[in-house]
Amino acid sequence: MRKRTQMKTRQRQSRAKVPPTDLEWERMKATQRNLDHNDAVQESFYLQQRYYSLWGDGVASSPVDLNLLLRNLTAKKIPFVLTGAHGIGGWTGRPRATKDVDILVKGERNQTRAVNAIKSLYPQLEVREFKGVFGFFIPGEKESVIDVTYPHRADQIETLKNPTWTEKKEEGLRYRVPSLEEALANKYGAMLTPTRSIGKRQQAIVDFSWMVSHSLDKGRQAIDLERLEILGEMVRPGGGGKEILWLVEEVKAGKAINLDTLG
Repeated sequence: MRKRTQMKTRQRQSRAKVPPTDLEWERMKATQRNLDHNDAVQESFYLQQRYYSLWGDGVASSPVDLNLLLRNLTAKKIPFVLTGAHGIGGWTGRPRATKDVDILVKGERNQTRAVNAIKSLYPQLEVREFKGVFGFFIPGEKESVIDVTYPHRADQIETLKNPTWTEKKEEGLRYRVPSLEEALANKYGAMLTPTRSIGKRQQAIVDFSWMVSHSLDKGRQAIDLERLEILGEMVRPGGGGKEILWLVEEVKAGKAINLDTLG
């Protein structure tokens, strides 16, 4: 009888909620800022540089200067969209550090031109070809510092067709980042990619959630749900459109997204 009582007590304790922290403190820590896209890009680049400088000899220093890379591709008239963490910081309101620069280009000729331009700019980097992606590596390192990708899904084609322009005004540098709905669809696609590591798929959920919540802030661009549904269907034909809209509503309701429920 005593053992049974102890077991029930442990079960009740295991179901008990974690004590709440200060609500205002939590809201402060989740702050999202209204940033110009270029300002968000430059903040991510600054954080990236700080990462390498703080680690010193512990991490191989990247020679990649983001703005030099963007200027080089622009000067050579190679159409591209800056994607990855750099490209979505303006939509999340929370720019973050990243180790690589992600460049999306059309396939074949444009990808070849982009790869050759970067080879000329950074001849010290090793180039490795994967399916649909050329990765540029610091010799001896396992993780790339530049990725040049061509679209392998219809939503990524739309990312190239319907970008958002931004500008580093002091240098007259104009370039493109994903538009909001395309950025959300791209992250939805990343969530569903089975060959992607579980950590990176979960990071896609985090980015998706920040973008949705920031779109609700005062003065922010609202999500075009009709367009998002079309893009979601491009990611996963036969249900992706409805599912991506459901994900938006889940985030709005403050609910967590579970990878195991998707697809």
